[in-house]
Amino acid sequence: MANSKMKMIQTVPAKNIFFAEKTVKMENTPESCENAVINVFDDVVYQSVLGFGGAFTESAGYNYSLMDEKTKQEFIQLYFDPEKGIAYNFGRAHINSCDFSLDIYDYVEKGDKTLETFSIERDKKYIIPLIRDAMKACSDELVLFASPWSPPAYMKDNHNMTGGGSLLEEYKKVWALYYAKYIKAYAQEGIKISAISIQNEPIAKQTWESCYYTPEDEKTFIRDYLIPVLDEEGLSDIKLIIWDHNKERVYDRAKHILSDETVNNRVWAVGHHWYSGDHFDGLRLVHEQLRKPLICTEFCATLETLLPEDTIPVAERYAVEMCENFNNYEIASCDWNILLSQNGGPYHNRTKASTAAKGVVYDVTEGGCLAPILYHQAEKRMVVTPLYYYIGHFSKFVRRGAKRIAVTKYTDQLHVCAFVNPDGSKVVIVINVSDLDLPAVIRYHGGCTEVKTKAHSIATLIF
Repeated sequence: MANSKMKMIQTVPAKNIFFAEKTVKMENTPESCENAVINVFDDVVYQSVLGFGGAFTESAGYNYSLMDEKTKQEFIQLYFDPEKGIAYNFGRAHINSCDFSLDIYDYVEKGDKTLETFSIERDKKYIIPLIRDAMKACSDELVLFASPWSPPAYMKDNHNMTGGGSLLEEYKKVWALYYAKYIKAYAQEGIKISAISIQNEPIAKQTWESCYYTPEDEKTFIRDYLIPVLDEEGLSDIKLIIWDHNKERVYDRAKHILSDETVNNRVWAVGHHWYSGDHFDGLRLVHEQLRKPLICTEFCATLETLLPEDTIPVAERYAVEMCENFNNYEIASCDWNILLSQNGGPYHNRTKASTAAKGVVYDVTEGGCLAPILYHQAEKRMVVTPLYYYIGHFSKFVRRGAKRIAVTKYTDQLHVCAFVNPDGSKVVIVINVSDLDLPAVIRYHGGCTEVKTKAHSIATLIF
């Protein structure tokens, strides 16, 4: 221990410090070390980590298409290169359009009950080129899951892809086959979809694409339609993610759906978002009571300004969310759009006054969302926000297959999580959310190594 070195990578956005690296000598100090301690126990091992990433929306693909080749290469490298970027290896796609599409669309002609007209030609313009470029740069397999925001309008009782509504009974088998066709069509493009969530935000009635499912609806659709169709189509290996909505209902919703043995045996994971508050204990309940992996399938915030300093609180909130999700048995974390414009778009149907139009890039300038990287279309330049670095303090250093290990900490002003990588290296992430510089003494196997955390900073320690 006396001759060991600890690598410390620190980001302090207010001081314009990003991924600053230094080496700290690890000390053998007396066991009387008691103050400002963060204990790290690698003999207590929890869940394995699958990965980190974001969503390959049509809006992201559209912004990517506007870049010149040099900027595209830089963008892909920033996200997916393990050395020069932050090593993304996980991602989300959408089945049919979502709110961050250029307009509302599906993959079939209206009223096609046979799905003979099914085609993902639309996705080949923006989404698939972006995914392909990401796959080439990713050192791991890029694990992708896909989510629908809404079935085609003719399959729903409100005859509209927006505004909620529910899937009609007569179309449930057709809709299940729709998932299978999507998975196979992407496979033909060389893109493997490993998992699907049943429905994005199944209790949200939105002004954009949405569809309502009760817990019983979701359970019976999986059992009576989706599982049989996937089996018939030779897709039994496709993993299923349930819920895919906020955490306040993550336990009771999952408990109801998984009460059926057939469904429980086939469902892989429980997905969740963050828009209704912390509810980290809900994740712990899912793990303890239902024994299912947990995945953060989406989280984002609105874009108020392009000034980097104004995004620092959001970046900090992202990191706290990721840290406490993993401390409550998360296996993967997926941000929302990986790329948006300087307006946080384009998107459609986010206000009562907006109406999507086929073939029109509908880009409202108010109420857009943040992404770790934005593309200023007029100035033709990328804006790398603090969000990118805060996420990167996890994704760049915690490898696929890492296992979470136990920590204790001395103050709630620090959020801490720790992992052991497949190569045996330990990774400790420390987020200082206070207005003060705070000490931290990393206590590991009897040695106490003092490090200093700056106010509103994040540090990754590797040893």
